[in-house]
Amino acid sequence: MALRFKNKIEILFYKFFKIALNSIFKREGDVLPAHILKKLDKNIFDDFSKDVNSYNIPIIIITGTNGKTTTSNLISDTLKNSGKTVCVNSNGANMPNGIFGSIIGSYKLTLKFNADFIIMEVDEKVFPYIVSNLRPNVIVITNFYRDQLDRYGEVNLTVSKIKNAIKDLSYSPLLILPSYEPLAAFIGYGLGNPQICYGFDENFFKNEKNRVKDVSSNVSDALTCPNCGHILFCEKTLDKNIFLLRFNCKYCGFEGKEPEIYACEFNNEGMKGLCNKNTNKTFYFRPAVSGNYNMANYMAAYSVLDYYKLGNETIKASFENFNTKFGRSYKRFLKGIEINIDLVKNPTGFNGVLEKITDEDDFINVLFAFSDRDADGRDISWIWDVDFETYAYKLGKIVITGVRPFDMAIRLQTAGINKDNIIVDHNLKSSFKKIIKICGEGSTKSKKIFILPTYTELLKFKKYIII
Repeated sequence: MALRFKNKIEILFYKFFKIALNSIFKREGDVLPAHILKKLDKNIFDDFSKDVNSYNIPIIIITGTNGKTTTSNLISDTLKNSGKTVCVNSNGANMPNGIFGSIIGSYKLTLKFNADFIIMEVDEKVFPYIVSNLRPNVIVITNFYRDQLDRYGEVNLTVSKIKNAIKDLSYSPLLILPSYEPLAAFIGYGLGNPQICYGFDENFFKNEKNRVKDVSSNVSDALTCPNCGHILFCEKTLDKNIFLLRFNCKYCGFEGKEPEIYACEFNNEGMKGLCNKNTNKTFYFRPAVSGNYNMANYMAAYSVLDYYKLGNETIKASFENFNTKFGRSYKRFLKGIEINIDLVKNPTGFNGVLEKITDEDDFINVLFAFSDRDADGRDISWIWDVDFETYAYKLGKIVITGVRPFDMAIRLQTAGINKDNIIVDHNLKSSFKKIIKICGEGSTKSKKIFILPTYTELLKFKKYIII
C-alpha cells in the first residue's frame, strides 16, 4: 500500500517533534508525537499498519504480565548484533501510541520503512487491537498473573480475550508458549497454530530448596483448570513459589506440553544450559541478568532466535553482553555504590525480584517506592500476597516513599520486620539520599542498594539515576 500524502506529512511531524522533545525537553519522545497525531487523524494506525504489512517483514509480538521488555530487548539486540535493522519499542512503551510511535519513527526521511524485523512488546489489554492491525508472524507469551484488577479485571478474562484474538486471525502465526504456566499454556490449547514450548527441566533445580514435590496448584493464578474449571494438579519446584514443572487436569485432560527448549542444568561458574529437544544439543551461556524468572525470558528469546536460525555464537555474545534498559531491571554505579532497580507491580513479579536480590546478597538495604496512581493500579491489596515473610530476615535498613508508603510499612511490619529499621519519607529525592547515606555508612564490603518502585515512581527516579 502506498502511503497517502497526509501520512508522509505525519512521518515528518513525528520525527521533528521527537527531535525537539529529545534535545530541548530531554524526553524520549516516542509516545507524545503519536498521541497528538492520533488526535488529528483517527485512521493513522490503520494506514501505517497496512503499509508495514505490505513489506512482508517478520513481525514478532511479545505479551504477558511479566518479562515482556526483557524478552523483546533480548531478541532485538541479538538481531541487531547479527546485522539486522530492527524496529522495536525498546523502552517498554507497549500501548498503541508507543507501539505505532516506534513504527512511524522507523521510516526514513525518504518515507520508506526501514527495518528487517519488527519486535513489539504489547500490553495484554490492547493485544487484540494490535494483532488486528499488525499481522504478527510470531506471538510470544511470557506468563499471565493477577495484575491491576481495577484496570484489567480477572486474569482469566484477559487470557480469554487474547486467545480469541488469535483464534479470529485469518492465518495461524507461530505461538511460543511457556510449559510451566497454565494460563499462558492454555492460549495454545485447542488451536491449530504451530507451537514451540519452553520450560524447565527438573535438573535445573538441583539444590534441596528447589526439590520437586507433588502438590495441588498454589503457585499460579490458575488454581483451577482454565479449560473446564476443575482443580488443576501440579508438580512444582519450591523456587519461591514461581515455577511449575508439570500440571494436568484429571477431568478434561488439559496439561502442559513437554518443552522443546528447556533450561536443563547449571554449574558453579554461572554457566546456564538451554537444551534443544529437536537437535539434542545444549546451548551454554553466562546470563548477564540473574534470577530464574529472567532465565524464562532467555528461553523465550532463544526460542524465537533459534526459529529464525540465528547462530548460537551470535546469540551467546548477545545474551552475555545484554544491558537492560532503564526500568524493569537496571543496574548502575553511582559514586562507588551499585544501584539496582527492579520494577514491581504484582505478587508473582515481586516474589521473583525478592528471590533474586536476596539470593545475591546476605543482607540488603532497600528503598521501596510504592504508589497507586492510575498507571500503577488503584488496588493495592496485592502487596498482602507478596511473600515478604520468607525474605524478611535478609532485609536491613528500609526506606519507603511514594503515595502509599504507610501501607507498605504496615505490610513489612506484619512480615516480621522491626519498625525501627523502617524509615518513611514522602519525598522521592530525600528518600533516595537517605538510602545512599545508609549504604555509605554500612560496614559491608559490597556497597549496594536495591530500589523497588511501582511504575510511576520508576519514571521519576530516572533523573536521579541517569546522569
